[in-house]
Amino acid sequence: MASKILRMYFDADMIVFRTCAAAEHEINWYGDLWTLHSDLAEVKDAIDTMVVSITDKVLRHMEHEGAYHITMCFSSYPYFRSKVYPPYKLNRVAKRKPLAYHSAVEWVKKNYNVLSIPSLEADDILGIYGTIPSTSAVIISGDKDMRSIPCPFYNFIQDTFHKTTQAEADYQFLYQTLVGDVTDNYKGCPKIGEVGAKRILDKDCSWDAVVAAYEKAGLSEEEALTQARVARILRYEDIDKNYKPILWTPKGSQKRQ
Repeated sequence: MASKILRMYFDADMIVFRTCAAAEHEINWYGDLWTLHSDLAEVKDAIDTMVVSITDKVLRHMEHEGAYHITMCFSSYPYFRSKVYPPYKLNRVAKRKPLAYHSAVEWVKKNYNVLSIPSLEADDILGIYGTIPSTSAVIISGDKDMRSIPCPFYNFIQDTFHKTTQAEADYQFLYQTLVGDVTDNYKGCPKIGEVGAKRILDKDCSWDAVVAAYEKAGLSEEEALTQARVARILRYEDIDKNYKPILWTPKGSQKRQ
């Protein structure tokens, strides 16, 4: 029997951003005159080299010798999380992209198999396609938060592989709900840091424990649920047949939307 096709889903947002940032060069022409420039050809070559290197490493690690398929995943703005929690990622609005970023994105879209779904971020696409039942898939990103997805994950920045279990993924999701994420501009539970979150979840890894922490901080379950819905990287179970997000709700609750 032929082996299944190994499907690799790349966080293309991150790959293009990092290659474009690395390709920026300063020039001091004379005196106080400085300019910043980038060579798009250098960026294209860097993207190709990175994808080939990562693909080879994943194939060897997973001991896969059959067919494989590469998909570059891009975010699609505006994000659904901004409707759930308006401050989401507002801290990034004024920050510029590296030189040649948008041109590099267009080049990738013309030269690779690309997937982008309205209102979803690249993380969500990786999470959804990485958890489709009965498929052989690996997600590729440099974001440690991808440990909240129960599937094989290659962190290309840390050069580490993880085969994340369901229990580990659920733990990471609740952990992120407690600690929040400064980078993405959602706060989590006040005064709960990494140590405190681990202490709570190591004792009782449940939604009830998360709610209890929020209530102790003077916040309601609804406020905890908002943070959870922002923290939740979508899985296959979190979308409908039209690939619209289903906002996460604790099992047994009637609030599912």
